[in-house]
Amino acid sequence: MAHIWKLVLSVMLGLGCVPTLFAARIDFGIITPEGSAWTKLVHEMRKELETASKGKIKLKVYAGGQRGDDPQMLQAMALGTLDAAALSGVGLQGAVKSIRILETPLLYRNVAEVDLVKEQLFDYFAKEFARPIQIGGKEVSFELLGFAEAGLVNVFSKQKIDTLAAMRKTRMWVWKGDYFAEMFMKEFGIPAEPKTIEEVPGQLSGSNGIDSFYAPPLAAVAFQWSNKVKYMLDYPFVNSTGAFIMRKDKFEKLSPEEQKLMRDVVKKYCQKIVEQSRADNQNALSVLKNEQKIEFLTPNAADVKSFEESAKKVYTKAIGDIYPKELFDRVQAILEQARKTKS
Repeated sequence: MAHIWKLVLSVMLGLGCVPTLFAARIDFGIITPEGSAWTKLVHEMRKELETASKGKIKLKVYAGGQRGDDPQMLQAMALGTLDAAALSGVGLQGAVKSIRILETPLLYRNVAEVDLVKEQLFDYFAKEFARPIQIGGKEVSFELLGFAEAGLVNVFSKQKIDTLAAMRKTRMWVWKGDYFAEMFMKEFGIPAEPKTIEEVPGQLSGSNGIDSFYAPPLAAVAFQWSNKVKYMLDYPFVNSTGAFIMRKDKFEKLSPEEQKLMRDVVKKYCQKIVEQSRADNQNALSVLKNEQKIEFLTPNAADVKSFEESAKKVYTKAIGDIYPKELFDRVQAILEQARKTKS
């Protein structure tokens, strides 16, 4: 009987009749909860990958922080307990620190400039993620599958923050481990209190915790943080970048055809997430203003100038620490050429 089964299996393999028997299971993490726009699109992506690969690629999605926050998911990928993830800049920086140039405060004038730089530097960053790196004592490298984003970031507060002086009196949340944001806050003279995402609701509810935070409008509404504040500074400082990455060794176990399918489908859904995020953030602004009655504050011209001057100091300090000068110069050249062409 054993010989018969071996024969049947050999014939089936030769005819390609058992793709699901040897399906590549990919454990995929994402911090957004089930039911959110991002997670819904990830599930659509999962279904398309499975259908297009005829069952050879199966994604198991762990949403809502089931595998931890972004830095924890990166650690899990290094340990081999997670294969792929959608990460923010805070998570991505653990693998490629220079990715934070995409979140340099006030460097980009609009999202079109962000899109242009991401497009022109995709291959550069793909090579950076492919370099072996030590994370938690484990050597690992990654496949960059596509860029996404959470959206333009605003500052929210319990107290009125219509001037830089007022902002310097806040107790501002900074995502624990986000040293780039800490550098940014320090240069602006804003006290920063590093906390995990899980700690934010409790901190905002208390009288001795943080009283301010930064986030895209959609995130502020989705995490229900906006219920605990009264004001939003209507002046985005940065675009919150993100990307889908996968362990390189896991990716290379796929056939060439499956690798191409993985790249094509994930990149397509990353673009859908970008478009969805931008639309949802606009809707969230309406919710904040009209339903939650958050007061939108506009900084005066003097404070805007001060923000811009402080941002330039951040650029200088970040060179050599966060990103190399050659990369910064390359981004500047892309932006200058785009602005020259537009004018």
